[in-house]
Parts: sequence; structure tokens; C-alpha cells
Amino acid sequence: MEIKQAIVQGAYAPGAPLSESGLSRALRTSRTPVREALTRLVEEGYVERVRGRGFSAARVTLAVIRDVFEVRRLLEGAAAARAAELADPEAIAQLRRLVQFEYVAGDPASFKRATEENNQFHVALALASRNGIFVDLIRHCLDQVTRLIALGLDFEPLQDSASLEHRAVVDAIDKRDPEGARRAIERHLDGSAKRITEALLKGEVSAVTV
Repeated sequence: MEIKQAIVQGAYAPGAPLSESGLSRALRTSRTPVREALTRLVEEGYVERVRGRGFSAARVTLAVIRDVFEVRRLLEGAAAARAAELADPEAIAQLRRLVQFEYVAGDPASFKRATEENNQFHVALALASRNGIFVDLIRHCLDQVTRLIALGLDFEPLQDSASLEHRAVVDAIDKRDPEGARRAIERHLDGSAKRITEALLKGEVSAVTV
């Protein structure tokens, strides 16, 4: 969905008006499918209805980010434990290929590549659990974090620790240690949530409502 991806990638700042007519021209379609798409995105939390004014890009709040990481901790903890029980050698090899990612501050291409590689690791973890619902829900959570980073959060301080933490998750899965895998991904997510929360409280992303 082009509108959703534009919001996730930061093309529309939180609170930016979303004109049905403007979007229909940009997407070269009628207003009806645009209105339907915006209505679905309201349900998904990417768009808000503004009384008497139509739609706007949803605001990003500290509470939303905390909720996202709380859900991720539950989902990915369970996914990691299941992956330790069910993942085949090919799935584990794929996870090992994805543990490392790099980001250069101020380089848009580097940012896009790093977020994609990080997201691929977490999706691969969900896939290794062999639970399609985990995959869909984790992708939704990852989109919320990608949006936050696109709005200006510095991703660079997260990359070194994240790569090491990803490796610890895979090591536990490879050892067929469900509880170890669960604890490893929970430590990773707790650390990421802490670093992101500290950055938001310091005002590093002005578009976020604390």
C-alpha cells in the first residue's frame, strides 16, 4: 500500500493532512479506493480522522513506542522459543546471514539498507517459528519502529549492540535452547527500547509527542 509506505518512510510527518483529492491525483486513481485505504490505515494506527477536516498522518507518541516494544517482547520471545524447537538448518543459516547490519549517519541509502536488514532478521526469526500470525504481527510492529527512525532517530548507536544481540539469539536457537533464545531476544528488545526511550526523552526526534 503506497500511502502506508509513504507514512512509514517519513514522507508524511505526524499530523500532516492527507487529502483524498491530492492522493488520488498522485496515485492516479479515484477518490473511492483512496478513502478506503485511509480508513483501513486508521484501523492500523497510521492515519487519524480529523473532525471536519478529513484525515492526517497519525501522531507518534512515546506511549505508542512503549506499546510496540511491549508487544514485540511477547511476540518475538515466543517466536524465538518456537524457532529453537522447530527451525531447520536452512532457517538457522539464514538468520546467521542476517545478524550483522551497518548504518552510516546522514546517509539515506545506508539508513534504508540498515533498517531493511534489521527488519529482515526479525522477520526471519518469525518465519523460523513457523507461525504465520507471528510474521504478520511482527512486521506491523517493525513498521512502527521504521517510521520512528525515518523521523530522525539516530540508528547508528544501536547497530553494534544489535548485531551482537542478534548473534546471541541465533546461537541459542542453534543450540536448541528455547528459554535461552527467549531471554536473548528479550534482552535485545529491552535494550533497544531503553536506548530509544532515552533518545526520545532527550528530544532527539521533535516529531514525537512525549
